[in-house]
Amino acid sequence: MLNEERVILMTKMESFAEHEGRKDTKINQYFRSDYVGFQVLKSVISATVVYVILFVSYLLIRFDTVMQNLYNLDLVQQGRRFLIFYILLVGGYSVASYIIYSYRYAGMRKNMKTYYSNLKRLNKMYEKE
Repeated sequence: MLNEERVILMTKMESFAEHEGRKDTKINQYFRSDYVGFQVLKSVISATVVYVILFVSYLLIRFDTVMQNLYNLDLVQQGRRFLIFYILLVGGYSVASYIIYSYRYAGMRKNMKTYYSNLKRLNKMYEKE
């Protein structure tokens, strides 16, 4: 005979495994520090690529001005300005990535904990029979 509570629990668990479970299972393979660190590293690399694209775009858009003032520019001062902008961009992006991926990891742990508790509950239902 079918146990209605067991069928509902199994359906809920299968729904989780099909949708959020795939993503959470991949995240669950890592320790928190490894997962967050790897994601922040990817964010730093992405921010560097974006900065290079912005820098090259700036040079191409203002090419005539840069070439006219090339000998009059204080290159050290300009270098500092670009470096400060780079540090702010990468720093802000890294902090945001750290917060977002820490939050995602915590959510994954909560979801997996619920899944495993449901699995234990299902096992106890089978043992009763």
